[in-house]
Amino acid sequence: MVDSPSAVRGAVEGVPTGLGDLCPGWFSERVDGRLVARRLETLSDYQRGCGCLDEVTAGSVTELLLVCEAHNTLAERIAVAETTARGVHGAGS
Repeated sequence: MVDSPSAVRGAVEGVPTGLGDLCPGWFSERVDGRLVARRLETLSDYQRGCGCLDEVTAGSVTELLLVCEAHNTLAERIAVAETTARGVHGAGS
């Protein structure tokens, strides 16, 4: 018997196998009827403290893609804030 494409680890029915092409930095799978995406890269403590998540869940492919994209944007902006905060603290030294 040949495995269907949805049997591939991380494959989600209705989501292209290369979800990373649509939403870079995330691994997705279906868990208990929900779509779950987990970050491939580690967030800094600063990013986590400012609300960035390592894992998100969604009820549809569209919702999953939008949430992942929003969290990518948030993580990028928070990383800039983290760099700025280090620069400000370091300026007075």
